[in-house]
Amino acid sequence: MRNSSTASTQVHLEVEGEVARVTFSGEKGIQILGAETRNELKLVLKDLECLPSLRIVLFQGTGRTFIAGADIQEFIDMEEESGKKLIQDGQQLMSRIAALPAITIAAINGACAGGGFELALACDYRLATSNANVGLPETALGLLPCWGGTIRTTLMFGSAVATRLIVTGELLLAEDAKQIGILHEVCEPSQWEEFLTQWIETLLSRGPTAQREAKRLIKKTENTVSQIELGFSDELNAFMQTLRSGELQIGAQAFLKKQKPVWS
Repeated sequence: MRNSSTASTQVHLEVEGEVARVTFSGEKGIQILGAETRNELKLVLKDLECLPSLRIVLFQGTGRTFIAGADIQEFIDMEEESGKKLIQDGQQLMSRIAALPAITIAAINGACAGGGFELALACDYRLATSNANVGLPETALGLLPCWGGTIRTTLMFGSAVATRLIVTGELLLAEDAKQIGILHEVCEPSQWEEFLTQWIETLLSRGPTAQREAKRLIKKTENTVSQIELGFSDELNAFMQTLRSGELQIGAQAFLKKQKPVWS
């Protein structure tokens, strides 16, 4: 069991048999992936990577959100070197989640946006309550989803869905997201815990070796065809362009002040 006591959004790991639960817990039920939280998540992933007997890792939020996104404060007065480090740090973090040999589930109980949705994209399954919404609203802040979000969304769902989500920054209701394949299943909030338990029981009832080998082959094929790691450098370059344009600072300041950005 691991628990963060210093990050604004705490990360708690609980392992029971073959199932691990990673729970994000933030102030007033709003989770964000700030620097301290990302560092704590890295430690949790290190623990998970040392547990080869695990079959399922479930990521979940508490309160009103799954993960609302990154910490916008990090983007204020950001310089090129710190911007580059932020993007590479996030890309590597999501890649470690994607590389876990266990089956990974994003249990989306509420708002799942930006960096939170990029984490969900790195998981094998995305399950949600009907009152959840998901998306990549970064263009409203003058930047791009660059923790693998631009690349994974396009490769997993096609250019039409990626354009809809990323260029408009639209947040989709859970049922709408399910209709276009972004979410695997949706249930009512009152049935959430039972719903997750049924999914876990179903997955555990299948052959563990067959599941591990299937996941390994799927990931190998996906990476061979997509060359996803090569796409990360393009994401980084695109982010640096938004940083140099000054639009990122305009968007971030407007967001924090709850104002409409005025692009110069």
